[in-house]
Amino acid sequence: MTWWLGEDGSPRDLVVVLTALPLEADAVRRRMRDVERSTHPSGTVFHVGELPDVRTKVVLGITGDGTKEAAIITERAIETFRPAAVLLVGVAGALKDGVELGDVVVAKRVHCYSGGKETADGLLSRPRTWDAGYRLLALTYDLDVDWPGEAPRVHHKPIASGDTLLASRVGPLSALLNERFEDAVAIEMEGAGVAISAQQRETNALAIRGISDRADERKQAADAGGSQERAAANAAAFAVALITAYAATLKKVKKVKPVPGHLGGEILAARLGGAVTSLCFGPGRTLLAAALSGPIRRWRLDDGEELPPIHAATWMPPRYGVRVAASPGGGPVVVRDGYQLLALRPDEPDHPPISLGSVTYPGDLYFASTASYALLSWATIFRLRSTATGTDLLSFTAVAASISADESTLAVAKGLVSGGRHVQVYRLRPGQAPVPTGPPIELHQAAGMALQIALSPDGAMLGGMTARWAGVFDVERGVPIMPRSGGGDLWSQFFPEAMSLVCTPRGRLLHMSKGKVLQLDVNSRGDAPFLPGGGGYRRLVMSPDGLLATGDASGWVRVRPWQD
Repeated sequence: MTWWLGEDGSPRDLVVVLTALPLEADAVRRRMRDVERSTHPSGTVFHVGELPDVRTKVVLGITGDGTKEAAIITERAIETFRPAAVLLVGVAGALKDGVELGDVVVAKRVHCYSGGKETADGLLSRPRTWDAGYRLLALTYDLDVDWPGEAPRVHHKPIASGDTLLASRVGPLSALLNERFEDAVAIEMEGAGVAISAQQRETNALAIRGISDRADERKQAADAGGSQERAAANAAAFAVALITAYAATLKKVKKVKPVPGHLGGEILAARLGGAVTSLCFGPGRTLLAAALSGPIRRWRLDDGEELPPIHAATWMPPRYGVRVAASPGGGPVVVRDGYQLLALRPDEPDHPPISLGSVTYPGDLYFASTASYALLSWATIFRLRSTATGTDLLSFTAVAASISADESTLAVAKGLVSGGRHVQVYRLRPGQAPVPTGPPIELHQAAGMALQIALSPDGAMLGGMTARWAGVFDVERGVPIMPRSGGGDLWSQFFPEAMSLVCTPRGRLLHMSKGKVLQLDVNSRGDAPFLPGGGGYRRLVMSPDGLLATGDASGWVRVRPWQD
């Protein structure tokens, strides 16, 4: 696999930049735009943004001093953002006379000098060394760098890394470096931590260091004279040039035709007393389903055991069937009970229901739910409502809307006159008003209604289908990554209830047309049914962990594992 491609063959267009000091981070952040905070569950704060005229995303984080701290933050960054590369950018001390203040060192190799065995004859060193990834390093030899001042010299040499701050050339550490690591031209305190975490996660990593002192008794004087600021600015300029060169490689990557997904064997099959009107995955790895009348039935998917049902009144007239929505991530189950919308916790009998308000005539025909939100609609009027307080956080007029399973993203197809072609994306933060991420994503819609939109479970991809177009968008960049001319059919155009849309975790698009479940073929309009039974399907929903549930007109509910 080409190093800049992900497991599914798509380009990985995100680079993590780590620094030890706020001063170093500021030098990088000054070159970024559209910066947003992203907080790891542990509390670590990352800043996500872009570089001018470069589509590649940049994630900036501060590790603090030391190899252990750097290793921990690197692990968190890689786990969270799955980057193509990790760059360690900042300042270092020179070990060789030919390396001057302000010069930039690109670490071909990182030596960790810490560790050893103490014997009667003295300390026996047990060093470790990590080489830079060749293809990432190769991009650094011919860069067009926008230096902040006079262009410094760039050295492609090894560096030494450990938890000791070297400020003397006459001590035991200096002697150890001269004896064991004679090829190292600079010394710092974080490179080894970044290197070991990147190696374990099979991620390209590279240290880029600006020289701010000579690692001797004159260090404090050099720092006081502004050498750190100059060195950090030069290292940041070089890193930006490298990211720009990396982004240029993405343009040369040919799009890889995705391998069609397929289904495994049934893990649940049950029949309701009528056509399925609601279907959703719920907390605790459960499935909930409802028909035109009768209770809301629930099953535990791990063993197929049926759980006690939820009883809700069917609203008549008119008879629109029982409605239920829930989130696999937890939170309450939202049901329409007669003229009320209620948030329930069916497995907590002592927890009183929370009223989400009365039902608007002729009814909230559609709604989805996550742990914190209920998305309601009546005709073209949508409301995003808090499940904790029952208050509306956002109201809008739209053709369609979708909320991601991890409740990070809301997509809204606005523009009734244009058929909903303008899809505005919002970032969701519990307890706060939704925030638009930028300009709307423009669907390829010349006329007619946008039939359906659907976000992937993590909100990173947006699937859309109109009567004229179908495809998947990268939400962050707002660009199509799997487009195709030719969309749905006129039946689905005028009767949206006849169609459901699912965007899988890796961007496959599943849709329903005239009761058949099809998988999008990006190369032609010949989407073929891939579920048994031929037709009659009414509901289609996917869980974040890859289970596909269907409900049909005869009342059958089935769950199968989906393989991307």
